[in-house]
Amino acid sequence: MTMRMTLYYTFATLLILGAASSFLYWGLERSLLKTSGGFLDYKLQVLQSILQTRPLPIRGLTQEARDEAILSQQSTTPFFVRILWVRGTASSLITETPDLAEDLPASAFPSTQSTNVVRRSWQDAKTNQWLLASWRIAVPDAAQGLETLPPPPPGSVPADWEIQAAVNIDYAYALLRAYRRDLSAVLAAGLLLAAASGAWVARRGLLPLAAITRVTERIGAEQLADRLTVSSWPTELMALASAYNRMLDRLQESFERLSQFSADLAHELRTPINNLVGEAQVALSQPRSAAEYERVLQSGLEEHARLTRMIDSMLFLARAEQTQTMLQRQPLQASAQLQAVVEFFDPLAQEQRVSLRSEGEAQLSADALLLRRALSNLLSNALRHTPEGGSVTVQALQTSDGGSVVRVMDSGIGITPEHLAKLGDRFYRVDPARSEGAAGAGLGLAIAKSIMRLHGGQLQIESTVGKGTIISLLFPPQMAMPPLPT
Repeated sequence: MTMRMTLYYTFATLLILGAASSFLYWGLERSLLKTSGGFLDYKLQVLQSILQTRPLPIRGLTQEARDEAILSQQSTTPFFVRILWVRGTASSLITETPDLAEDLPASAFPSTQSTNVVRRSWQDAKTNQWLLASWRIAVPDAAQGLETLPPPPPGSVPADWEIQAAVNIDYAYALLRAYRRDLSAVLAAGLLLAAASGAWVARRGLLPLAAITRVTERIGAEQLADRLTVSSWPTELMALASAYNRMLDRLQESFERLSQFSADLAHELRTPINNLVGEAQVALSQPRSAAEYERVLQSGLEEHARLTRMIDSMLFLARAEQTQTMLQRQPLQASAQLQAVVEFFDPLAQEQRVSLRSEGEAQLSADALLLRRALSNLLSNALRHTPEGGSVTVQALQTSDGGSVVRVMDSGIGITPEHLAKLGDRFYRVDPARSEGAAGAGLGLAIAKSIMRLHGGQLQIESTVGKGTIISLLFPPQMAMPPLPT
């Protein structure tokens, strides 16, 4: 990633510096050519003034042209001129800068038949760069009789002056070549600096990722407490670091719960297995009667049934952890489901002399079998912890937002506040000494909690010591629940 970011940064710098260098070079070239063109235009205007306003003898005209050329030799843009007398297709040389014909023959200049200046750039055999111009100027009447000019034949076209002017612009191209070299050096140095600074910035910016890597490498079963310190991190990475720390918190919590669950499971399985092994050893220690062997087998059968129910409960919890578990949802009348569960537990309640009843009405969408299993677990716990003469009530209510609540309320011994947060954890029991039967394994509330999570609801527990406990199953609103059959 550092290499990739460095390359991106260098490429972006190349584009920026390249565009800036091209713009500066184009601006300088345009300025130099404009300056040379302006100088050439100025000289042409001077010659026009000489030819049109001050008709001179040929000797004087030649001297004026040469003086203009000589004066320009002292500047960085040498000026050369050729003056022709043109009538129709015939032309006569009036004067030209010395040695002009050697470097700039008349054929090098652009041809013109109008009074507009025509320009072109040209390179001679010596690779000198020139800016050439041709211009036609009407000959004034006073100049028609100048010596060496042939008289106009009858019916001939008017005569014109043709000025061929040239400016040497080698200095401009030399300056542009030096400028290109300087720009190339600046561009190369800029790219090297951009690559170096890009690598430094990339490494500096990726330091937080290196910190995440180091913490990740240290993470193990025995080292889950390490966290990232995000106070000095960039704002863009603080969210990632915070999410990473929260992930570690969840992993640590899950691992601790898994470790505790494994220990509890081993303990819960060890008890019935030890009972089976102990009873078998006692039975085989000496000859027994048939009745005694029958009692041992009956006791073993109870322990096997306890193990079977515990394994079934664990398998159900394992399936409930999978989000793809399919629910057989259907619209239900809560009163009918509550009444069915109450009737099932009514004999047990009568045996314990506990009043058991259901009340209220609500409409909900749920899996009927899972709902009855959750209610059965809650009623089993309520009856176990409600003393003789107490009462257990199962109540259904419709909430104002369209949801529903099913409550199991008992007048039992209650639960102290320090246990409430842990109720619903697997194998957790308020009184660890009470473990008779599968119901005493601490899985009933865990199963009910998992069932509510599958339905998108919650399990809520309220309790007061000496007054009883209320466990509520909170079902969320069903926006598209079909109507109940009539």
